[in-house]
Amino acid sequence: MNYTITANTEFNSLEITFDEKPSETIRKALKDLKYRWHSVKKIWYGYSDKETLEKVLAGDNTPAETHKTKKAERTENIFGVKVGDVFESSWGYEQTNVDFFQVIALVGEKSVRVREVYLPMIKQEAVSGMSADRTYKIVNDILPAAPHSVFIKDQEKGDLKRLKSYSQDGKSNPLFDLSSFASAHLITGEQTITYESWYY
Repeated sequence: MNYTITANTEFNSLEITFDEKPSETIRKALKDLKYRWHSVKKIWYGYSDKETLEKVLAGDNTPAETHKTKKAERTENIFGVKVGDVFESSWGYEQTNVDFFQVIALVGEKSVRVREVYLPMIKQEAVSGMSADRTYKIVNDILPAAPHSVFIKDQEKGDLKRLKSYSQDGKSNPLFDLSSFASAHLITGEQTITYESWYY
């Protein structure tokens, strides 16, 4: 049985095509690695590393839990982003909105799953009748998902976002795009101070 492994850079995943239907053993091993069958493209796709995938396809009988544990040992990606990190986005035209997004999973080297969360506000100082400087505490423990999000479609599972950086080294100050008019930047430190305005 021959197969081809292809990297999908758009979704930061791996795709496998077979020249014939894989055996039940291989199919079960792929499912144990959380790979799924795409009936339209006729491929299997998933998010393991290539080395683990090749071992499974070669008949490595190591329990899937061992592979998962090995994958889970990676605590941060190439940007230094970790599960629990918080990103901040300031956006708006007639008013200034600030939203926070927490990393709930690392996917590959450059992507993360995020959902919108509410950070605890520890101080507010009025700037005008309809604006204020607000200080939020950065909480790296996994927070409950916000009940509604303008940008995140799946608040339970989290949306997949690809990280990038415009810094000279290409790795510091990571961010991800939320839309054509908003991006979210990694917050460092124990708190962040934001300016927010609103209209009644």
